[in-house]
Amino acid sequence: MSKVKPHTIDPKEKFQAIDSLFDVILKLKTKQEIVDFFLGLFTSSESLMMARRIQIARMLLDNKSYDEIKNKLKVASQTIHATDKWLHKGDEKYTTWLKTRVSEIENKNKRKNNLTYESLLDKYSHHRFIKNLFE
Repeated sequence: MSKVKPHTIDPKEKFQAIDSLFDVILKLKTKQEIVDFFLGLFTSSESLMMARRIQIARMLLDNKSYDEIKNKLKVASQTIHATDKWLHKGDEKYTTWLKTRVSEIENKNKRKNNLTYESLLDKYSHHRFIKNLFE
């Protein structure tokens, strides 16, 4: 699909298109539905661009410099600036809410990464049951 020039589309039509998108998103009930929807809707490049912006936001919230972010993620300064504007465009409540959500995701990922298992039998509860039978 070619890029759309937003200024060439009637504002009412733009609103209706975006409103329809959000209506569909609001109807998604599980994480798997959300993943399937976005991975099906967006190209791998578009998905990566969105994910990169979240990474940039995390790094900005951790007070990393533009240069650090640019070097680590290999993104343009314009992308970092756009994400920085997005982070701070609302009032303090919005920024606080966003920081909380990003922190929750980070903490969840850290907990996942810190899980270590002696063997694969430790990883899943139904496998632990089998292991416990022989102990």
